[in-house]
Amino acid sequence: LDALVALSMDIDTDYERPNVETIKCVVVGDNAVGKTRLICARACNATLTQYQLLATHVPTVWAIDQYRVCQEVLERSRDVVDEVSVSLRLWDTFGDHHKDRRFAYGRSDVVVLCFSLANPNSLRHVRTMWFPEIKHFCPRTPIILVGCQLDLRYADLDAVNRARRPLAKPIKPTDILPPERGHEVAKELGIPYYETSIVAQFGVKDVFDNAIRAALISRRHLQFWKSHLKKVQRPLLQAPFLPPRPPRPVVGIPDPPPMDGEGLDSLFCQPLCADVLFLLQAGATHVFAHKVYLATSCSKFYDLFTLDLGAVGMEKEGEESLEGSEEEEQSRRGAKEQAGRTKSLDIDKEGEGGNRGSNRLLMLQQGSLRTSQSDNALPARGQCSVGPLGAGRALLGWGRGFLGVYLEMVDDPVTGRPRLMTVVSMDDLIQKGPFQAVLQYLYTGHLDETRGDLMQVATIAELLEVFDLRMMVANVLNRESFMNQEITKAFHVRRANRIKESLIKGTFADVVFRLDDGYLPAHKPLLISSCDWMAAMFRGFFMESYTEEVSIPNTTCACMRAVLEFLYCGVLTPCPELEPMDLIILANRLCLPRLVALTEQHAVEELLQLSVKGVDIDGHVLAYLEMAQFHNAKQLSAWCLHHICTNYNSVCRKFPKDMKTMSPENQKHFEKHRWPPVWFLKDEDRYLRSQKEREREEEILHKQHTKRRSASIHPSNPPVLLTLISVQRHVAKPGEPCFCASVLTGSSLPLSFSLPYPRWALVDCPSRERH
Repeated sequence: LDALVALSMDIDTDYERPNVETIKCVVVGDNAVGKTRLICARACNATLTQYQLLATHVPTVWAIDQYRVCQEVLERSRDVVDEVSVSLRLWDTFGDHHKDRRFAYGRSDVVVLCFSLANPNSLRHVRTMWFPEIKHFCPRTPIILVGCQLDLRYADLDAVNRARRPLAKPIKPTDILPPERGHEVAKELGIPYYETSIVAQFGVKDVFDNAIRAALISRRHLQFWKSHLKKVQRPLLQAPFLPPRPPRPVVGIPDPPPMDGEGLDSLFCQPLCADVLFLLQAGATHVFAHKVYLATSCSKFYDLFTLDLGAVGMEKEGEESLEGSEEEEQSRRGAKEQAGRTKSLDIDKEGEGGNRGSNRLLMLQQGSLRTSQSDNALPARGQCSVGPLGAGRALLGWGRGFLGVYLEMVDDPVTGRPRLMTVVSMDDLIQKGPFQAVLQYLYTGHLDETRGDLMQVATIAELLEVFDLRMMVANVLNRESFMNQEITKAFHVRRANRIKESLIKGTFADVVFRLDDGYLPAHKPLLISSCDWMAAMFRGFFMESYTEEVSIPNTTCACMRAVLEFLYCGVLTPCPELEPMDLIILANRLCLPRLVALTEQHAVEELLQLSVKGVDIDGHVLAYLEMAQFHNAKQLSAWCLHHICTNYNSVCRKFPKDMKTMSPENQKHFEKHRWPPVWFLKDEDRYLRSQKEREREEEILHKQHTKRRSASIHPSNPPVLLTLISVQRHVAKPGEPCFCASVLTGSSLPLSFSLPYPRWALVDCPSRERH
């Protein structure tokens, strides 16, 4: 209670202080134009987001008793404007037209008339309803016209309409009022005009500071003896609001597609383009696979597939291998405990320097691969199993579980066409189910923990030196499956590095791409599992499925190498000779949206780096724009459109012809989204012209005031003064300023403005007592 009493006394003191002017400001306007939000922004410093303001509108009135119950509101009401201490009291009103507001208008010092910049009807009601009502109830009270919700002028109207209540009328672009509409109405009514935005925190102080100025000037006409009101300026011009620069679009990278359909698992189950055949149980069971997946996942298979199967010079090598077989067997068993080994994938450099045709053949010949320096010796020639092509070898002493390996023409299990394959004979004790489980792990890195033959899987993994799989089985049996996540992660990292090495060195390549500037070896299984376009080409319905050379015109080696690396490893590694737009074109042809997004990101980063270095990128952006739109690089085209829109004037000055030849859709986009917007440029031009006009007016008034002061100090004919004043004698009505000195100055301004003589000269004025 004591606090309320003290607060009430504090309020009363505002009215009693001699140099504190209390201003009653009444805020009127249609419903939902933002009156209460404007008052709360001034009285309570309330800030809200656009979506909070638009979500739901509940008609409310800000209570005037807030000045009595809230100390913070009372303190914020006190301000200093043009060296005058004021206490601003805001009065909110209902926007319904039929409400009786005569009590709110009573004893008002200034009226703030609001309308919404997104509602043309509210501006129409300013002239037809609100202005006549104000003039009826308080004809001498100054009026300030305010356009609210300025942020809707540059907002995304689609997002705004989605955020509004379901039954609300959607805001159309044609509903947004430009600044000149408000200025036209204000000029017609003869009142100042301002614009505000609670979201952008713009114009709130301008509105109420200038409302205070208008009220103080009106009060100065009646109370001209108050010397502290002399410095009050008339309402100032409001600088136009420059909307914030639109943020640059962020290039998003889509998630990699799930491995289904043509993924690694389905490729293993349906071995398209298989190049290795495993014979189990004395040849009764056939298992097809792909060398590149097995060799990059298992060092043992890499050693197997890099064996020299040629028939020439094998005797000496076989004898040496027999002599050291026992010693090497012990060494190999000791090496089993290693988690994995990365073998050298170097291609034999014999034949370098020949023509392109011979080099291309060397890329595909298995004999051109240098024999791996395996831990195991090779068997003697007498133990070799030679296939129909005369190339093969027995593997009895090379590793447990392997019997022999040779080359043979085998019918493809999918297409039925014969193709050269590496045939591997396995021990009869190896069963198909556990062996396929091991191969499936080498393809996918996944182990089916629900299998009932995990011990057999672990045994075969031990024979093939797949130590990480053996460890995963042990974890499952020990109920420690959670430890397999790190093993799987390390497996994928290790295989990705080996696959990348295979790409660089061409190991196990089974196809060559003929490009504009050279040849590039590749691997069909890797392409099929990661690209639908490649899978369709190599499935068997096109000529490329059974040829060793595929031509891709209008493509460079740098672009194709980047595509292959993406398909193999899922990453993009830019190089200096790589042109982003060429790569986007190729990625779009191959239906690789993720690669397109990665290339768009790379192109944007390059442009930003050039911009940071001070290089003008406007020309690059124009060159990118239409090419990006044509080749479905939507994110890059959006970034280019944003750059041109936010630098529209400079781009037009530098490239006028290119801008004129843009497509109609692009030109329409530029006009709609250019920054600064057209309405701001027009408003800025109007503001500068009005400012110059006001400066000229003030200069003229200053000169007149200087002349009057000099005339008052040195009057040429003082006796004429009282005669002239007596001629203008009249009886002033209550509340009307005296114009008894207008004869002297030739103006119709009130006495306090036009009289250049001392106040003692008003002795004969009939309104002297009232003044």
